[in-house]
Amino acid sequence: MGLFNFVKEAGEKLWDSVTGGDDQNKKLQDHINKLGLPDSDKVKVDVQGDTVTVSGDGISQELKEKILVAAGNVAGITKVEDKVTASDTAPEATFYTVKKGDTLSAISKEVYGNPNEYNKIFEANKPMLTHPDKIYPGQVLRIPH
Repeated sequence: MGLFNFVKEAGEKLWDSVTGGDDQNKKLQDHINKLGLPDSDKVKVDVQGDTVTVSGDGISQELKEKILVAAGNVAGITKVEDKVTASDTAPEATFYTVKKGDTLSAISKEVYGNPNEYNKIFEANKPMLTHPDKIYPGQVLRIPH
């Protein structure tokens, strides 16, 4: 549990400006649910300004991390507060913010020492990533161990 930082201008555009409220909570919840992540309906999102609080329990550590990343990779969101209790004791992944010129191979070489491990990062970020070449500066990715 904790607070995760994201790049405000990067990410999926769900609204013109972030003000919070029921409409933005619903739009963000719908966005997460549309990703098709199993059990994503077990979490609740609350948008307050540029911060999203995600709460819930009974989901895996991996799913929790994917939901946190999906919530944070929305334009206008700068912080995601994690109030989700994972149902397993899997090790926490680390997070990486994509820089200009990055590729999954370059990130893989930096974090694993081997550029050919890029598919591990790609798989860990599905369905938010649809293709290994479609990443953008400011996007936050899960980096599994």
